[in-house]
Amino acid sequence: MKVAVAVPAYNPGRQFPELIEALAQTDIERVIVVNDGSGPAFEHAFRRLADLPRVYVLRHAVNLGKGAALKTALNFVLAAFPELVGVVTADADGQHLVDDIVAIAKTLLRNPDALILGVRQFDQAVPMRSRFGNTLTRHFLRFLVGQRLADTQTGLRGIPKQLIPQLLKLPSSGYEFELDMLIACKHRSCPIVQQKIRTIYIDDNRSSHFSPIFDSMRIYFVLFRFTVNSLITALIDNLVFAAVYFSGASVVRAQAAGRLLALTFNYAAARSFVFLSQQTHGVVLPRYLLLVLASGFVSYSLIQLLISLLSFPVLTAKVTAELLLFIVNFLIQRDMVFTKRAEKESLATDWDGYYRSVPWTARVTRRYTTWVLLGTIRRFGGWRAGQFRRIVEIGGGNSCFLDAIRRAIAPDEYHIIDSNQYSLDLLRRRIGADPAVHLYCQDVRDVDLDLKADVAFSVGLIEHFREAETRRAVRAHLDLLRPNGVALLSFPTPTWLYRAARLCLELLGLWRFPDERPLERKEVAAAIEPEGEIIFEKVLWPLVLTQRLIVARKRASPERAAHPAGVPAHSAYVIEPERPQ
Repeated sequence: MKVAVAVPAYNPGRQFPELIEALAQTDIERVIVVNDGSGPAFEHAFRRLADLPRVYVLRHAVNLGKGAALKTALNFVLAAFPELVGVVTADADGQHLVDDIVAIAKTLLRNPDALILGVRQFDQAVPMRSRFGNTLTRHFLRFLVGQRLADTQTGLRGIPKQLIPQLLKLPSSGYEFELDMLIACKHRSCPIVQQKIRTIYIDDNRSSHFSPIFDSMRIYFVLFRFTVNSLITALIDNLVFAAVYFSGASVVRAQAAGRLLALTFNYAAARSFVFLSQQTHGVVLPRYLLLVLASGFVSYSLIQLLISLLSFPVLTAKVTAELLLFIVNFLIQRDMVFTKRAEKESLATDWDGYYRSVPWTARVTRRYTTWVLLGTIRRFGGWRAGQFRRIVEIGGGNSCFLDAIRRAIAPDEYHIIDSNQYSLDLLRRRIGADPAVHLYCQDVRDVDLDLKADVAFSVGLIEHFREAETRRAVRAHLDLLRPNGVALLSFPTPTWLYRAARLCLELLGLWRFPDERPLERKEVAAAIEPEGEIIFEKVLWPLVLTQRLIVARKRASPERAAHPAGVPAHSAYVIEPERPQ
């Protein structure tokens, strides 16, 4: 397994040697132990571990902190074993089981561009200091990085190789290093995958060297960096504004002078101190200056509005306007200025996390989508009385449409194909042993089934691939059909409403599908053309994140039609108006 495991240790407990010995017996490629300045009494244990196969013991002369020990291990792996996919970090206090460590390593291999977090379950069995600290940090961090993370302080992580150089440059050396890692992840656009692990605390976690007061202060100092930077910036801005304005200048000149001096400080501090950005000035500075100009214009407009409509004093109007813009400026800096634009191929949706916690908005929109699907299947299914009916749902793990379709359509067989085993397991537990429902764990891009179905459909699937793979996914729908069978494809389309809604969700940190790309009609139509013809389409405006529904009939013969791609010559073709309802 092309992964290393790194375990920092400072005066470790009795369970530590057993953990390393067990890891050495797995197929983990390398096990790196960092003796972070432990006392002489522990030398024998470390020497004994160094004799184990594939185990390397590195040593700090003095205790430098958990972050420093992790960086020592990461640097060693990157320099000595550059062929490895990444590094899994684990704690020395026995709270991480070997099976979970190996599971995180396997997840890292499947997601080599993502940071993997081993997420603990914070129930009553967890010591209060761990439960309270994680809950508080989780809420702060959600605001800071714009992502909902279930466990921000977990020590069990899978770190991809390409993220390591960035982490080695971080100044933090204690427990706050793990928090800085999450912030760096955000601003490198490195996706985060969360995976449940078992929660083990030995002797109420007494062997942990985490100081609830001292180390918590260091962690939360990281979270308050933006606030401190913003307060200092606001102080400079408002003091300069007041000085220039009361010396006789206009509001515009005072605003410009305050902004100019404040941005000089704010840019340097925000780039290096708050968001830990390593991008060049040539990339970041133009975006930052654009934000300053836009923010300055909005601030000036608000000041004038407050003065003219509410008779605010000028200085009061200035402070009020800046307070109103505080959160907006933060969100824009967080998500647009100091965040590296990720490459398409490095993005990955955390489907396990999605199925564990389905957004409430999805529960609402599914009702409308179900209604549309039922009407479309009834209209175009083409069944005759007494005919055998077979339906295939692709990407339907833990299907939200199964029950409604079976009640309304009553197919003889219902087949569900999904590459996410966790979602299929959820569905199987939900429906039990039902002989009419067949589940397959297969990738839509490489389906190996001959079902000759009457209807094959997917909702929100084909947009999660690159163009060539989307083409394969579309054609898989037709390959699963009998001649004259019907495929239904629902996918996001880039309307103005979709773009506005997605932008808002991204700014609020609520967007959960980083690999979703809204598809133009012509891309899907071109993929359908060799084997099928479009007979109906409609834009589903009520979904806000607008979807286009296309219905295509599989041709009885594979010859290409003479008419333009995606537009059949017969009169049965229907296209509904594309306007908001």
